[in-house]
Amino acid sequence: MLQEYRDVIATVATVVTIIQFLSGIDICRRIVKQGSSGDISGFPFVGGVFSTSMWLTYSILLPDFSMAVTNGVGLTLQMLYLLTYIKYCISPGPWYATRRQMLLFFGAAAVVFYYVFLSGAEAELVKTRVGLMCCFGSIIFCAAPLISLTEVFQTQSTEILPFPLIFATFLVAGLWWLYGIIIQNSFVQYPNMIGCVLSGCQLLLFIVFPSKRKGSIGSESRAV
Repeated sequence: MLQEYRDVIATVATVVTIIQFLSGIDICRRIVKQGSSGDISGFPFVGGVFSTSMWLTYSILLPDFSMAVTNGVGLTLQMLYLLTYIKYCISPGPWYATRRQMLLFFGAAAVVFYYVFLSGAEAELVKTRVGLMCCFGSIIFCAAPLISLTEVFQTQSTEILPFPLIFATFLVAGLWWLYGIIIQNSFVQYPNMIGCVLSGCQLLLFIVFPSKRKGSIGSESRAV
């Protein structure tokens, strides 16, 4: 029955995902406005570049037009966000952490690209292994805001969590989970199922804890 709605769900998932990617504009706007990345983590941007590049590669191997368009746009936006972050990352601590993350993930991406396009390995084996890397990248991207949970529990406030990004992640993961079921692709189904659960748990925190710290009403919230 769901097969009849494949194109509709793919289109909605593509549009909602691109809107989710655009949520990074607000974070970058804050960075540019204050002239520094401050204590904002660059991990979501690095993870975003890695995840979208892996999914773009996988969608080309399938091939799947909707996934290719979505991740092509996503990769472009995530790279622009990361470049903006790097330009304004003037604090030694965050820059050191971001540089290590870039070396790790971009090194892994380079190895994957070599394996896919230059190794001459059997096509189905390549597709399977790239699919596994996509699962890894998606879980990292969806779980990125979890790095702030320690502060959330310490301050009893969700001020530091980016609600629009988490909510968009919940919708996107749910839609692609459904799409994965339709095309019967485990590499699309399971990481998005996990992403939907993780982002759903983060949304519950906004019900449990207030969005402002005590004594900070009126102050501008920080994004991660």
